[in-house]
Amino acid sequence: MSIALLIIDMQKEFSEMEQCKIMISSALEYINEVGHLFRKAGNPIIIIQDEEVGDGPGSEGYELMDDLEIMDSDIYLSKIYSNSFWKTDLEKILKNLDVEFVVVSGFAAEHCVLFTYNGALERGFGASILQHGIAGFDKRRVKDTQNIRDVISYQALEYMLTNN
Repeated sequence: MSIALLIIDMQKEFSEMEQCKIMISSALEYINEVGHLFRKAGNPIIIIQDEEVGDGPGSEGYELMDDLEIMDSDIYLSKIYSNSFWKTDLEKILKNLDVEFVVVSGFAAEHCVLFTYNGALERGFGASILQHGIAGFDKRRVKDTQNIRDVISYQALEYMLTNN
């Protein structure tokens, strides 16, 4: 089974919002560590950016957060809607890579992360949310998102990716 990591909306504008800073910092640690696992195993990482953030593509707010570890080999995708599958090539990209399962991470748990998770399931992909790898506008809603959806831990991913 091929697994992809989706990193959603980890853009500078969100990291500057006072109520989100601590959650984003914590989520970034997990996302970066899991990213290392995916790269080492040769599994795809897809970085998704919201075109409506900041003043859109080309603006500072739209850019990825400085602490997010990225590589040229990562796949980059822009979206307009909360569901990263809606009116994008994400489904096509995943199918071309023979991906059957996605791990969803990023910002905001109660919006784009949750809607993308649901979009993956609606299209027949297996999906989990990265435990501790999501942030949002409200800490309670982040916790609720993890409580009502399937989550996967770093340890489980490490096992799956190294024993594949």
